[in-house]
Amino acid sequence: MTDIVKREDVTPALPQETVQIVSMVVRDIMTPVMENIGKMLANNTQAMEQIAAAQQITSERIASLEKRVRLQTPLSKSQENCINGAIRARARELLDPRGFSDDKKAVTKLCGIIRKSVLARYGVGSLREAPAYDYETAMKQVGMWNDRLAIRDIEKEARLREEAALALAEQPAGVDGPSTDACQPD
Repeated sequence: MTDIVKREDVTPALPQETVQIVSMVVRDIMTPVMENIGKMLANNTQAMEQIAAAQQITSERIASLEKRVRLQTPLSKSQENCINGAIRARARELLDPRGFSDDKKAVTKLCGIIRKSVLARYGVGSLREAPAYDYETAMKQVGMWNDRLAIRDIEKEARLREEAALALAEQPAGVDGPSTDACQPD
């Protein structure tokens, strides 16, 4: 056992030249390997950047498609009915202080004007074509609608119709024209 210990303790010292030669050989072997690893890392980085760019483009396309789907999804029949009901209620509400909330023609005409205002916002021809995602905005627009000039014009027309109806009702019988008996001599 002492022989073993002696052999392990006695390690020959490597000369300085051998260390330099070994380090040059290791450097010569490792340099191409490290260069290849560096190139692979650069290629991987470039590939990751390309993948990130492709994902960004895909994400933008998906967002665009979602927006298109939202814009092209029309109002449902029940949403359309609710908006029409809100339009009628708003027309009556605006005409009530003027005393014309029971005038069917005035309410109908004001409903048409309010509806046109909502349709113009979306650039569509009917409520059914308006986008469903903007239902709440359409309801708010109806609730806030207040075109005083249009209301005044409808009020004037309603007042003229009311006056004409009163004049017609007050007209005595037989005043429509000469009677047939009045033209004949006795």
